[in-house]
Amino acid sequence: MAESPVTLREKVSFGLGAVGKDMAYAAMAVYLMVYFTDVVGVSAAFVGVVFLIARLWDAFNDPIMGWIVDNTKSRWGKFRPWILIGTLVNSVIAILLFTNPIYFFDFSMTQAMAYCAIFYILWGMSYTIMDIPYWSFIPSFSSDSKVRDVMSVIPRTGAMFGGQFVTIFGLGIITWLAAGSTDVGARSEAFRNFLIFVCVAFIILEIICVVNIREHVSTPLRQKITIGSMVKILVKNDQLLIIIIMTIIQQIGQNLVNGTILYYFRYVLVNEAVYPIFMGAGAVCQLVAFITFPYLVIATSRRFVYIGSALLMICGYTGMFFAGTSLVMGGIAYVVASLGVAYSLVSTTVMLADTVDYGEYKLGTRSESIVFSMQTMTVKFGTALAGFLSGLTLTLVGYVPNAVQSEGTLLGLRIVMFVASSIVLLVMLLLYIKYYKLNGDFYKNMLTALQASRDAAQAKKESSRFVRAAISEDAILIDVKPSSKEELLKQMVHVLVETGKLKATDEDAFYQAIMAREAQAPTGIADGIALPHAKSDLIEKTSMVIAKVNANSKVDFGAPDGQPCDLVFMLASVNDGNAHLNVIGRLGLILNDKDEQKKIRECNDAYRLVEIIAHAEKKFM
Repeated sequence: MAESPVTLREKVSFGLGAVGKDMAYAAMAVYLMVYFTDVVGVSAAFVGVVFLIARLWDAFNDPIMGWIVDNTKSRWGKFRPWILIGTLVNSVIAILLFTNPIYFFDFSMTQAMAYCAIFYILWGMSYTIMDIPYWSFIPSFSSDSKVRDVMSVIPRTGAMFGGQFVTIFGLGIITWLAAGSTDVGARSEAFRNFLIFVCVAFIILEIICVVNIREHVSTPLRQKITIGSMVKILVKNDQLLIIIIMTIIQQIGQNLVNGTILYYFRYVLVNEAVYPIFMGAGAVCQLVAFITFPYLVIATSRRFVYIGSALLMICGYTGMFFAGTSLVMGGIAYVVASLGVAYSLVSTTVMLADTVDYGEYKLGTRSESIVFSMQTMTVKFGTALAGFLSGLTLTLVGYVPNAVQSEGTLLGLRIVMFVASSIVLLVMLLLYIKYYKLNGDFYKNMLTALQASRDAAQAKKESSRFVRAAISEDAILIDVKPSSKEELLKQMVHVLVETGKLKATDEDAFYQAIMAREAQAPTGIADGIALPHAKSDLIEKTSMVIAKVNANSKVDFGAPDGQPCDLVFMLASVNDGNAHLNVIGRLGLILNDKDEQKKIRECNDAYRLVEIIAHAEKKFM
């Protein structure tokens, strides 16, 4: 079935959603460590431990949220409700997190540490609620790889704008809000007010996103995903596992730098004024990377781009180490690394979307949210490990807040930021080269086979709407002589078993389903015709059993005209919404015609009876 195109409004709105959510995320990623250590006064080691504990919890929490989203059914789809709910809850928690409990609530340091830990964990959980369904939307926009490349670039571009805005201007805004004061009270109010501004923008932009985007990829109706099947998706999808490992390593390498970048400008370069210049240059390079990504992939390959992105990051971070206090060399190296980060982020997003298809191809289960929960989990887990290592390092190398640092402290800081990050990124690159395989002919052949499977499933679903698809010659009873309605229906249900349409072990359960429907309301129509029916998960293909009852054994089905029935059409339908009503409606049109009734009554040959009904369906439809 053809997919509807993604509109410009959807593209813009999806991008704005990324702007908002990454404004909120960047406020945490860039300023939280400094806020905790330099404003609240919590030790860097404690902050690192809190970061690690929170992300270990997310390792469990994120896949569960993905499972919840994938099992969501609503008139607004399964993604959009959670994006909105998560945004609202996360905004409230973020503001409370940046409300200094010592200054505003007169907490002790112990109470403040508990406050910071609890609200940081709650922040991570609530961000998960909106972030997972947001990224999970990408495979639902289109199954076309070119469209996916574009739809992966758009949120990364939006995220870059949102994140860089907060990164570049945030420090200046906070300083302005504090009126240049270094007083704890003034800085506490400045940080809180800055978060209020960020969260208001966050909420507005997510509302715009939710209102305008739609799901486009139509996949066959499936049963709810169980916890067991979720574990299977995560364990059996080998390409997803390698992406998880690579992304954790990527985030560790990237955030060993990003999480301590303010310390670099304050204590290594001793020049915070150039911070927005560096960030602005990096943002421009990332924008160039996001725009050129689809074209570069077409000109080369996804594999080439990903390997290149890793090499750019490694070279850039290594260059920043050797640049020392040189602004020019440090700036050039930072620009190179920024290009690599941008290409790597988009590549990872596209690869995750591809593992959704791979999981459907290999396991027969499509689960966008469970797969993309791995993106949020790995980002937060990698960030937390980097934060833990950074916090531990700051303590071990003798970091003293708001003081001149020793040469040994500065060297230790540079080694962790730039040398350690380059080493872990090299490990990531080697893993990709050895284990990732969703490239080239294998990937193309997989998509072809997957689309053929979808088309076949859709055709099967469509065929279940037709009477002809439900009837067969071996499911027609001629001249039956039941003693009661119950006996007739038992006999007709047994025909389903004999013809392989129902398992013998499920025979009694389906009979009870038929009788339960009879108890709700009579299924006799008029003119001696009855349409008993039931929909059930026990039925894999919508089927019909037809019984022509002997004139001396007609059965009472409670028809409005009071006539007992000699033509009984029992419909056994798959549990597919109201699809069974299509078959009943079509059959009703046929049986409402007196001539067709007469033909059916006079025919005592099963093969000929099927032909009569099929011909009548074509005539009326």
